[in-house]
Amino acid sequence: MPPSRNDAILDHLFSLPGSDRLFNPYDLSHPGGDIRRANLARYLADMERRQPRALMLFEAPGYRGCALSGVPVTSERVMLRGIDRWGLFGEGYRATSGRLDGVAELTASILWPALEEYAPDPPLIWNTVPLHPHRPGDPGSNRAPTAAERRLGLDFIPAILDHFQSKTIMAVGRVAQGALASLGIEAIPLRHPSQGGKPDFIRGLAEIYRQQ
Repeated sequence: MPPSRNDAILDHLFSLPGSDRLFNPYDLSHPGGDIRRANLARYLADMERRQPRALMLFEAPGYRGCALSGVPVTSERVMLRGIDRWGLFGEGYRATSGRLDGVAELTASILWPALEEYAPDPPLIWNTVPLHPHRPGDPGSNRAPTAAERRLGLDFIPAILDHFQSKTIMAVGRVAQGALASLGIEAIPLRHPSQGGKPDFIRGLAEIYRQQ
């Protein structure tokens, strides 16, 4: 069987250099890097089989979410529990936090129940910046990505879009919206659910799927 186009995306992502301000969750020199690699590879392979009709682009991994799970905008708790409606996550995925029930994360806890309620099938979730931006020397924190870090992720977006061929593209938050605009890619804007944006995000999401 020929290699999946996922492999080229993953190899590129895994090789990105981190720093004291930017954590690569897939770096094998960090504890759990191999597990997070496997989780992301499993997720992308699953989505490749599903051929998702929609893509949601977010900003960057958070320290309680993708930085632990390896899966964009998905906490360990969501990942381990799984989503019965779609048979997504659950068996085969592993946590790296050491907690049996996994760590929860705010954005993931808003996103996935809203998708279960309004989406007929799961969209592909990706981050504009694929690595975790944090305060210098403090990986247990989040910060806004710099312009250079946002440019770092621009190589991945066209590859993801070309591979999955999703018809509906949603840009969640200004960083995602700006990245897609810079690439000349049309997207439906959505308010980011953090910092009081949950009601607007859910209303916007519901409206998108009502129109489909």
